[in-house]
Amino acid sequence: MKPSRLQVGMLIVANLLGLAAFAWPFVLPIGSDAVHAHDSTLILVALVAVLGVVLFLEMGRGGMGPKAVALIGVLGAAMVALRLPGYVLGFSAMFIVVLLGGNAFGPGFGFTLGAVGMFASGLFVGGIGPWLPFQMVAVGWVGLGAGLMPRGRWPVRLTSLAVYGFVVGYAFGAIMNLWSWPFIAGESSVISWAPGAGFAANLHHYAGYYLATSFVWDTYRAVGDVILVLVLGRPLLGTLDRAARRMNLQVSPAA
Repeated sequence: MKPSRLQVGMLIVANLLGLAAFAWPFVLPIGSDAVHAHDSTLILVALVAVLGVVLFLEMGRGGMGPKAVALIGVLGAAMVALRLPGYVLGFSAMFIVVLLGGNAFGPGFGFTLGAVGMFASGLFVGGIGPWLPFQMVAVGWVGLGAGLMPRGRWPVRLTSLAVYGFVVGYAFGAIMNLWSWPFIAGESSVISWAPGAGFAANLHHYAGYYLATSFVWDTYRAVGDVILVLVLGRPLLGTLDRAARRMNLQVSPAA
């Protein structure tokens, strides 16, 4: 079913708010920590509200339809189950569900699956906090990007998805660190956020912060994504493709 203009518009707003929520330390680098703490709170509230509307429109009447909603529920439950053991040196097998689900059913489905699955898994593992909306957006982006990867010949499909999984293994960690970096890196540190220092200086500080705190952990995630896609990608994608055909789910072809 073709999404309505309202659905597309709200999805765009959600992504723009998500971008603002992560990027504000770079685009609003003037002022004090206290001033920008209020900025981040307002962005967080707006992001939660818009995400709620997006998910309501996507999964409610006139949205994906009951078959797609049921599939979101099944795959979301798989994400919960795979997240319950926790992260192993930064790696979680739940990302394979988002990568394959997004690739099989398209970017809109992938974004919704990532956001819903992350919210559900947060409930089960006790991961409820101000970080959860950021996680929902970041994992939603993983699914959205997977939906833009090719769905043609198997070698091309699996290779492009494996490369994408490797890249987002690092990108997810780099993006998620941004939500807390301005408040926990420490004042007057060479890796801390410096209000008024400008974009280039803060980007340099953040690069140091990321390399010191997350790069090694994200490497395990990136390599784990590649291994799972190459080992499990073809049989699982084949199953999802058959499910899409049997359920008459229309997936726009990727480039």
